[in-house]
Amino acid sequence: MTVRKACEAYLRDLNARNLRPRTIESYECLLRLLESFALDASIKSLAEIDTRAIRDWRESWSCTPTTHRKRLTQLGAFFTHATQAGWIASSPIKGLRAPKAQAAPTMPLSVAEVRGLLAASRHKPKEEALILLLRYSGLSIVDAVTLRRSAVQSTGEVVLRRAKSGELVTVLLPPAALAALDALPQRPHYFWTGQSQPTTVAKYWRDRLKKVAVAARVEGFHPHRLRNTFAVELLLTGMAMHDVSTLLGHGSVRTTELYYAPWNQARRGRLLLLVGEVHLQDPILREYTPRKPAGAAQTAPAEAGLATPSKSALLTYGST
Repeated sequence: MTVRKACEAYLRDLNARNLRPRTIESYECLLRLLESFALDASIKSLAEIDTRAIRDWRESWSCTPTTHRKRLTQLGAFFTHATQAGWIASSPIKGLRAPKAQAAPTMPLSVAEVRGLLAASRHKPKEEALILLLRYSGLSIVDAVTLRRSAVQSTGEVVLRRAKSGELVTVLLPPAALAALDALPQRPHYFWTGQSQPTTVAKYWRDRLKKVAVAARVEGFHPHRLRNTFAVELLLTGMAMHDVSTLLGHGSVRTTELYYAPWNQARRGRLLLLVGEVHLQDPILREYTPRKPAGAAQTAPAEAGLATPSKSALLTYGST
């Protein structure tokens, strides 16, 4: 079995399994890289690719650790399929360890930055509507720009399945966002003709929104930061992480925790209160009297070291 034929056969299998288009596109990209590597290394047969060849190939990768891990996972699936199909004796990926991946810090937009974006798009109805949609729905740019009018209910709810995860998302839009969407031309989609690829229209709108950000002088802007802002603001009000995960359409709450754990106000507050309660039961703290400057009133042993955090103290976390 040649490398090219194996790649083609695997892609046919992925299509037969009715996987999401974005998943198939991701595999297509990876398998093109594999074919290119095999061509450069004068490898024709899939059986010629061993662990050493894979190690040599991945040394040329300049991607992030997260992408590195994803590539190895996808290659593992490909070579497992090849093994089960009898094309090769064993997977060359077996035994390879992925690099540690650390999520990039979540950078939500400030209130002033969101105001600036809306002010800069005031005379651009589509950009203004898209910014409001991204900020108050938490949708990804692909899901937002391919949103159908039929997905917005009369109650103000947006109901759709995410293109990336396939998870069902239901989120309530505020009247301002609904009004901005209603003001757009009456077409099946708000921002898309439905004829181009979702990735193509997403790139088109990323470029348009970046021009708005330049006019608003918002540095380091990316549409995903509006999604981050949606999630962080919910967490800072005390919403539980699993509820935010559901609203974001993540397949697992672990994904949400990976990116948003530092903003988990509900968990932080709960843990602070729990530790404070433990302090109240500690016999050492009950007996211990801290030293005081000369002339200062002494603290009663039963009260020493037993301060518990106030609600106002907990709410300052997100502003630090």
